[in-house]
Amino acid sequence: MAYKPEIKYKTDVNRKTVKEKVEEVKGALSEMKKYKTVALLSLFQLPDALFQSLRKKIREDGGKVFVLRKPVISRILESNKRLAPYVKETDKPVALIYTNGSPYELNQFFKQHRKKRAAKVGDITLAPIIVPEGETDLPPGPVLSELKAAGLNVQIKAGKIAVVKESTVAKEGEKLTGQKVKALQSLGIKPFENMAKFIMGFDGEYVYTKSVLDIGDTVPQDLSASLSQAMNVSLNMNYPTGQNINLLLGSAMKQSLNLSLNSGAYSSSSIEQLLTSAMRQGTTLDKLGEGK
Repeated sequence: MAYKPEIKYKTDVNRKTVKEKVEEVKGALSEMKKYKTVALLSLFQLPDALFQSLRKKIREDGGKVFVLRKPVISRILESNKRLAPYVKETDKPVALIYTNGSPYELNQFFKQHRKKRAAKVGDITLAPIIVPEGETDLPPGPVLSELKAAGLNVQIKAGKIAVVKESTVAKEGEKLTGQKVKALQSLGIKPFENMAKFIMGFDGEYVYTKSVLDIGDTVPQDLSASLSQAMNVSLNMNYPTGQNINLLLGSAMKQSLNLSLNSGAYSSSSIEQLLTSAMRQGTTLDKLGEGK
């Protein structure tokens, strides 16, 4: 086979489309300098209605949202060595966001603006789908059999279908069938959520991914649980600390008072209760003597 030299193609910078891309990159990079945070949002499988709602709110708060062609966003990310590793994310539709809020605040914003959605065939549950006991607005008919087939314990009550016992439609990790999806839709149950997928946020110094930002969601509960457990351990060990000393002293005082009362030993703390007890005993003996 004859050798064929490698042919290298050069981009014609004078082409109109190339010029447009260059201008888009320059414009986006210029705008980036005006904001504290640049973030990347995945548009893959994100409903357009939800995206447009988020876009509007971000703009109202003074931010900007760019939906640009892949080559343009790639060039923007490549312009910063901290953002360059995320060029691979542009293989699927993404949006570039500029905001003066922190990456954490932006991630929280997306969490707060999610929307419930109905189940679809093939959806895999993230948690058990449980239908509580109670009445429904559904009239008797074929739907009764459909609900029973989906695993619900239902009956006709007062002319309406009622769930007579809490029923689990699907377990965690279960793939939903058409039968179960139809039952959930009939009951108006939307067990899933549409939420924007936050890829990363860059504050000019550090890159924060969603996995890092989500850690803060459980920190208060985790700290509270740890403090409670540490307190229980120190109390059970009778190990004094600045946090438990009052409880330990209170417990010690109660124990010493009980000991002195049970043994009849006098002390400044027990004398009043011992005298009261003695008076009651004397009164009882007097009554017994009068009855003889």
